[in-house]
Amino acid sequence: MTPIILDSVEPPIGAVIFLHGLGADGFDFKDIFTRPQFNKIRFILPHAPYQPVTINQSYEMRAWYDLYDLSLEKDEDELGMERSSLNIQKLIEEQISLGIPSEKIIIGGFSQGAAMSFYLGLKYHKKLGGIAALSGYLPLKEKLTDSVKGKLANMPIFMAHGLYDNVIDIQIADSSFKKLLKKFNSASFLKYPMGHEVCEKEIDDLSIFLNQSFN
Repeated sequence: MTPIILDSVEPPIGAVIFLHGLGADGFDFKDIFTRPQFNKIRFILPHAPYQPVTINQSYEMRAWYDLYDLSLEKDEDELGMERSSLNIQKLIEEQISLGIPSEKIIIGGFSQGAAMSFYLGLKYHKKLGGIAALSGYLPLKEKLTDSVKGKLANMPIFMAHGLYDNVIDIQIADSSFKKLLKKFNSASFLKYPMGHEVCEKEIDDLSIFLNQSFN
């Protein structure tokens, strides 16, 4: 499916490629990103391909990669992440070709999409404008952070998570953030009294992060 593109009313100050969670699609965050606080930003909302997901009895659903276990401590589908990453990189290159420099492109996502945003944002060959990870985690922790070079150290990172998340435990997110703090100077982690979802305060905080990062 063609990605959803939400163009800004004015010439965009930057672009955000935002990746949905497991089993959802690009429409999941469309209504949120059409709100006035986001109106200077271009949003690209792609759809993950359908594939069997091990944790859901191999039922086919939209997924950026296969998921084996919710503890996230077992083997991770690095090949699947890489495959999706190559497709998302094409969206980044499209925005660059339209005149938006890589430093004005932020990659973000919710849940599995947040994990993908870390995977791509930390590996991409050009410095991006930042990473926004909602209710997610850092995949392949050692491998990804070990590959981070000095020029990425100032890339802004926004992590947000529900204190009562029963899908991706807050402790997993905490562990991810501590790992990121060893490499990044501009990483923040905000926690909200909610489950595996988004809330109004988080949306407001995200809009502040995006606008500040672009400006």
